[in-house]
Amino acid sequence: MWRVFFGPKQKKQPKRHIPTPEEVEEMWFRYFYETHPRLELKEWARRLHIFRFCRANADQTGDRDRLMAAFRVNSLQELEQICAELGITLEHLPEVDEATAAADGFRIPNYIHLRQPGHLKLFGLPAHVWVRRERLLITISDADKPFDVTPSTIKAVEKIERKLLELGLTEKVVDPPLNDKHCLAPKFYPEYFN
Repeated sequence: MWRVFFGPKQKKQPKRHIPTPEEVEEMWFRYFYETHPRLELKEWARRLHIFRFCRANADQTGDRDRLMAAFRVNSLQELEQICAELGITLEHLPEVDEATAAADGFRIPNYIHLRQPGHLKLFGLPAHVWVRRERLLITISDADKPFDVTPSTIKAVEKIERKLLELGLTEKVVDPPLNDKHCLAPKFYPEYFN
């Protein structure tokens, strides 16, 4: 005698909608312009030449809208020179082995005897400065609304840009500072920079 065994009755799964590329692009643009309309971003693109508006990455907890600038750093001497011109003091750390240095997230890659600058005042404005391999990143958000960029932030950063121009740091600028579509830069949004 044959026995037919059927497992427990399975619930029918609802069909999942997989967005088309056009729908994905529409969702992206809706997100990108959610906090700042296109005209405002176009004005910011026209006013700023070194710093770029970078939209928060919704997939990363704690990420925020910010203005970012990146500077090319090819040697310890260049890093020390740029930091000195920006008024940033680099703190020396005790010597450790490579494995310990790699586990310590506050040491500068390639220069493990130095501490990352981190949160500081840059020309009187709250900023976050971080050194990655071959670049120094400066991030600025609004002092009163740290997860946002406001017109007062833009005005303050324009003053910083003028000082950077005076210091002659424009030839070391890396554009875009954040190499993806979260960054309002000519590479990703050329129509704003014409």
